[in-house]
Amino acid sequence: MVGSDNESRALAPREESKPATTDAYEREYMKGQGMVLHRAKQRTPWPMGALMGVISLLPLIPVVAGQTGAWIAAAFTLPIMFAIWMLFAVLRVTVSEGSVDIQYGLFGPSIPTRAIESAEATTYSWAKFGGWGIRRGRDGEWIYNMPGDEGRAVRVVWRDEKGRRKVTLIGSKDHLALAEAIGKARNALPPADDAEALPPAGD
Repeated sequence: MVGSDNESRALAPREESKPATTDAYEREYMKGQGMVLHRAKQRTPWPMGALMGVISLLPLIPVVAGQTGAWIAAAFTLPIMFAIWMLFAVLRVTVSEGSVDIQYGLFGPSIPTRAIESAEATTYSWAKFGGWGIRRGRDGEWIYNMPGDEGRAVRVVWRDEKGRRKVTLIGSKDHLALAEAIGKARNALPPADDAEALPPAGD
């Protein structure tokens, strides 16, 4: 059928957007809904990782200096610092037929494809959001970004299950491919006409 052929072509993922491999976390928790059109994974740049490593080791200085009881504080502090480091070490994005899934460490929204009103490649200033990570601007827009994306992002306007309009920016080195993949998913699965038709998306 012509319609089916057109839909299949619309959903065909770009070859350059496919990662060489996927890790166990992505296979388990970033499956998406239906055919996956795009996957992206950004890691913390090594200078920031090195800085976090140095900060994590600071509690050991009193231990090395021989201060009494310092090892107790270090035993509590080191695991906490390591956990924070690991939580925010990777930004993952998966675009599938049914959703755009964003996870910064363990946090991020799953946006139903049919809840998306628009998705456009754009640029942003990190200063507007006060840095990198999971940030909320003064205008209510949220951003999930990582140093090294050179201020490139995709601006997604969508509605949650209560009909509230939300804006989420996704930092991406390949923002054009990401925006294109979301566009293909939307063409295959048009947005719902009303909020009641949307599945739960969370805040």
